[in-house]
Amino acid sequence: MTSSAVLAGCSGQSSPTAAGADPVAGGHLTVGIGTAIDCFDPQISPSSLTSSILRGVYDSLVYANPDGSFSPWLATSWEISPDATTYTFRLRTGVTFHDGTAFDAAAVKANFDRIVDPATASQYAGQLISPYRGAEVIDPHTVAVHLAAPYSPFLRAVASPNLGFHSPKSLTENAADLCQGGPTQVGTGPFTFTSATDGEGFTFTRNDTYNWAPASSDRTGPAYLTSVDYRILPESSVRLGALTSGEVDAIDQVAATDIDALASTEGIEVHRADPTGIPYTYFFNTDRAPFNDPRARLAIQKGVDLNTLTQGIFQGKYAPAAAPLNPATFAYDGTLEGTWGYDPDGAKTLLDELGYTATDADGYRTKDGKRFTIALIYDPTYQKPERITYDTAVQDALRTLGVELTITPIGNGSYIGVRNSGAYDIIAFGWSGSDPDVLRTIYGSDQQLADGGANGSHVRDPELDTLLQQGLTITDPEQRATIYSAAQKRILTSGYGLPAYVAPVVTAASTRVQGLTYAPDATVPALDSAWTPVD
Repeated sequence: MTSSAVLAGCSGQSSPTAAGADPVAGGHLTVGIGTAIDCFDPQISPSSLTSSILRGVYDSLVYANPDGSFSPWLATSWEISPDATTYTFRLRTGVTFHDGTAFDAAAVKANFDRIVDPATASQYAGQLISPYRGAEVIDPHTVAVHLAAPYSPFLRAVASPNLGFHSPKSLTENAADLCQGGPTQVGTGPFTFTSATDGEGFTFTRNDTYNWAPASSDRTGPAYLTSVDYRILPESSVRLGALTSGEVDAIDQVAATDIDALASTEGIEVHRADPTGIPYTYFFNTDRAPFNDPRARLAIQKGVDLNTLTQGIFQGKYAPAAAPLNPATFAYDGTLEGTWGYDPDGAKTLLDELGYTATDADGYRTKDGKRFTIALIYDPTYQKPERITYDTAVQDALRTLGVELTITPIGNGSYIGVRNSGAYDIIAFGWSGSDPDVLRTIYGSDQQLADGGANGSHVRDPELDTLLQQGLTITDPEQRATIYSAAQKRILTSGYGLPAYVAPVVTAASTRVQGLTYAPDATVPALDSAWTPVD
């Protein structure tokens, strides 16, 4: 699970084209990425990296423009019923999947039905269309999507790569293999998924028949690039060296400590984008002691100086979190800044109230001879090194408060089982999402981890649920913002989590690469308009 900065390469815009140079077809690109893909099926995986990369393989019904409007894509038009519970889409004709089968209304229905099927175990896409009641095939190129209730984020949801479309043939023949990557990943996008080698990388190849890019796109035909290789390079220094040596053309997850050096390197361009969704956050398991007591949660929240930690670790390149949402997300409440957080005296008072008034020989607070000990678990396969560094700094900060934090890596595929069973005190992650409804995914009572949601704190709060449900059904932006402001305040005052820091999405590329585009929420640039000189 997985992102405020001045933009060097603005979200939704392209990198500048060299003066006098015209785009040419036939180039090849190599991209170094820092994290392995846990599952290549964007309908299942919640990873923003998965959805960003697989954008090249899967198209959507509509395209979300940077200004918040929507353009036709696989749907040429749409109508919304007066009660806002039925969306009728007219589909583009002539669109085919990579296996040659036609994209039509039946394909839309098959994919949406699959996403909400509990057997699919979708960890994110299912939440995006949770009010989905069914799809009605009106004719081969018209489909009506019925919702159980009005759902204001619906168009933004169907613009997401997570609600992109697999070929119905691949769903029938290869559904069990879609997480593995390779030729079984069959979409309608500008690239086909040619091959994947576990732990090493994967390759995309141009879809020469592509001719249905979004209506707002500058390029409607096939991609310029003949192929794209993605190489998995977990070590930041290795990615950096590969880029500066020319071994790769672009990298993601540029470390905060490397931003200035890369920005001053000739032939390299650094791109920063403000993330939407939620910041890197520590979630307290409210189902068991000590965090079933709000005083314990608030003691930890007050016991860590996030401003000092974030400034020191990231050298001013990242911002401390001020709310449960990232600042670039609609309905972010900036007035919360300074109203909560570091208060060491308040933290000590709460620990005293909990009965941890004695101190052992190592300086840790005790109650009846037992330390105040809490544990953070994480999966080392997918955790970013900078997050581990930050976790360790939090551990040190809590030690000065007299609280023992242990940090335990759980690998070998065991993390998900432990997490879903609730056998932890704290887990930590960030989460992408351009709509504030992401708060429902993270804190909604019906979004428990074991049920496919992402409620890391095991929150079951009827008052918060009411606010989050109201936010779904109201379309007026000012009213929605008011509702989500109240939700953010309740999350903080209840101590359900500790929002830690806001990490900008930072990538870097060789200046020989032109036409890279940076879409909102994407952790890597889109490549449909990218090109390189051909020798």
